[in-house]
Amino acid sequence: MGSIFYMERNGQKYAYESTSVRVPGRKNPKTIKTYLGRVDPETGKIIPKESRSRPKEEYAKHYGSVRFLDGIQKDMGIFEDLDEVFTTLAPNIMGAAMALAINPTSMDSIHYTVENTVIRETMKLRGTLSPSTMGTVCEDVGGMMNTMDRFFTRRIARSSSGFFSLDLTSVSTYSKMGGWAQWGHNRDGEDLKQTDIAMVTDGDGIPVMFRMLPGSIADMAVMKDTVRDMKDMGCKGRMVMDRGFESAANVSALMDLDMDFTMPSNVKAEPIKKLMSKAIDELKASSSFAFHEGKAYKYAEYEVGVIDTEDGYEYIVEVPRNHRDSAAVNERFAKARKLKAFVVFDPSKASDDITKMMSMVSETEMRLENTKHRDPELTYRKLPPFVRRYLDYTVDDDGYMHIERKQNAFTFADNRAGMFVMLASSGTTFDQMMTSYDVRDWVEKAFDVYKNELEGDRNNTGNPERARGRLFIKFIALMMRIRIQNVLRDHDRDVLRTKAKKDSVNGMSMSELLLSLNTVFAIGNTGDWRLTHISKNIREIFSVFGLEQMESGQIVLG
Repeated sequence: MGSIFYMERNGQKYAYESTSVRVPGRKNPKTIKTYLGRVDPETGKIIPKESRSRPKEEYAKHYGSVRFLDGIQKDMGIFEDLDEVFTTLAPNIMGAAMALAINPTSMDSIHYTVENTVIRETMKLRGTLSPSTMGTVCEDVGGMMNTMDRFFTRRIARSSSGFFSLDLTSVSTYSKMGGWAQWGHNRDGEDLKQTDIAMVTDGDGIPVMFRMLPGSIADMAVMKDTVRDMKDMGCKGRMVMDRGFESAANVSALMDLDMDFTMPSNVKAEPIKKLMSKAIDELKASSSFAFHEGKAYKYAEYEVGVIDTEDGYEYIVEVPRNHRDSAAVNERFAKARKLKAFVVFDPSKASDDITKMMSMVSETEMRLENTKHRDPELTYRKLPPFVRRYLDYTVDDDGYMHIERKQNAFTFADNRAGMFVMLASSGTTFDQMMTSYDVRDWVEKAFDVYKNELEGDRNNTGNPERARGRLFIKFIALMMRIRIQNVLRDHDRDVLRTKAKKDSVNGMSMSELLLSLNTVFAIGNTGDWRLTHISKNIREIFSVFGLEQMESGQIVLG
């Protein structure tokens, strides 16, 4: 939207809108002046210009959802950042993202949503984003990788979060994608080539950057490149990753990049297992108890070293003096680069862990105990590894199987139930680690919205630039949808916490909210529009999100 200025003639004040439009090949932008109407001398409001005769044809277009999303994106500064870096492409990108946020569908069907809403008028589009237009827009945007990075830099600068979450997902494709589609670890379990998407969200789960990657690239390379890019874009927060990224080599790479980090350990390395065993006795001390965000925990804190060996990077921990080769081990530990390891006990998780184990064990015992099988060994081998870890079997003289519990495995499970290990950069406190641990699943939720709500489960184009452009537009839609989900969730929690009276917004899902907003229509034609009735429910939605209320009657679109 341009700037509004006023002119006076014959004692009457008139309002105009001045808009600057960049013209290819010209150094200075072109200024377009649009007459809006006269100004009411008493109220100061603009009275929209009236056409000399009411148009023969009038249209009804969805207004409420577009007005709502426009308010959301303005609060987030999305179009402002798009306009700064993409210039003339910004309205098409924002319009397409709005259409996807309202009605998640394929890029070839976006124009139906644009035609049925006031997106075209709001974003001042020249067309309705037809399939051919969207193909060109996506290809242009996807080829502007440096411009995308400038946008990501602006989003990172806007975020006040101290934490950024990184995760990786795969998108299956039937196309070769110019070499970008490759065989790799397909996270959806499909026998298809794939491209990978690395996404970073802030502490509120709002996406701030992404990368489209070849499907065979290793997680370590993804992590190193993404963290390096984040630093180059001005990120000064802590990176939070899931246990899929955890290895001594990855930790060493993070140390090289001098980036604060937190990640859960997969507890595969022997030194980490030793710390868990050591912590069992230390967690009995009263000093191990801690309280975080309304929950009780127990924890023990240790130093872990990372060393470079002939076989690669390894963890190393300090050992007691009576330990074999303790002098040599502790000397290597003293010279190693250090990180922190927190062994944490969560009582509620302990109950869940034991319940999960006993549920599978009991089901297997009831199903196989005192049963006869042609090949008992094969029957046992077909059990999930998790179950075989806790159960063994014997066969009596009559050929009947009897299920026996492994005592050591049960003792181990009892000792480890509710325990997890978090690795973090040196200097990290327990509260810092736990706060980042609490937000670790935000990026997974963002991927869930992307893949299940924004038609992100397949890639049907063979053009990598076009695919990247589509990802970027979905990325913008994702930012708005995550923001809306956050506000809805926080509103429900606030009402529950304060025991305040519930309103019509409580318990609303994203789809229910958008359906409600779509009950507000703009009726009319070019230059002559009026709004239908604004219900109490709509007013409450705008109030919860802190947006300016709508008023029925004549309006100016654009």
